[in-house]
Amino acid sequence: MAEPKTVEEHRIYLYDIVKLKLFFLHRWLGEHPEETFSNVLRNRVDIFRKTEVYPGLRVSALTETLCFDIPQWLEMENAAARIYSETKDDEAAFEKSAFDVFKPSLDARCKRDYLDSSVVYQCGCFRHDLKILHPEINAMEFHITNSKSPESFLDYPDYVKECFMQLLDIAEKDFGATNIRTKTWLNSLPRWLEYFPKEWLDRMSEEDVSVLWHLGFWGQFITARGTFNHKYGRMLRESGRLPFYPRFAYCSISAMRAKLDASLQIKG
Repeated sequence: MAEPKTVEEHRIYLYDIVKLKLFFLHRWLGEHPEETFSNVLRNRVDIFRKTEVYPGLRVSALTETLCFDIPQWLEMENAAARIYSETKDDEAAFEKSAFDVFKPSLDARCKRDYLDSSVVYQCGCFRHDLKILHPEINAMEFHITNSKSPESFLDYPDYVKECFMQLLDIAEKDFGATNIRTKTWLNSLPRWLEYFPKEWLDRMSEEDVSVLWHLGFWGQFITARGTFNHKYGRMLRESGRLPFYPRFAYCSISAMRAKLDASLQIKG
């Protein structure tokens, strides 16, 4: 059985993911010169939340309003912007020098980040929002975590089905929802899609290639142990594209129940 990661392994993860995001930032700006350095740093990659200056939780809400006017952050942001202006033609030089700007703040936050367990997932590997976010389809939004770390929750199909059953009960009884919905890079992963009825596949959106800061895009670079996914990191560096892009999908609770019931009966 895999061992849980150590605080030092978490530090290395922070280093590796921030370096990858700096590489991505440089590449993105080269392909999108109409965007500003500040906009890409704040909205397309997530470095701010990994630094000592961020007071919030490691896993933050998509609707969270951030205050980027903290002096310590602006000092790092401006320093990285100056480096970019000097290294527009040298990705490697930018990545190395910009990382040195953020490294002390990553180190200062590392242990607090490692110990942060403040986000509660009510249904094992799933967390629901506090209200129905999509009244036009009466759907309850849910989010996903690897609650089986240091192993993958996808290696425990019975557990995943049990978590889904809990989620569906809450969606119906507490919210009166008739559908469930999520947007995630997992919607491009065959192992994940095995749990869903045809409705889910039929109602899936196109890939969202906009690339925003959150785990719906960047979660794929985290392994089951919570370390850096070097394989996917190499794929991004080689192609300039994320291995997977998130898609929205939704289905009816009744169809989801039928799919789960059928799979349980097949096993039995």
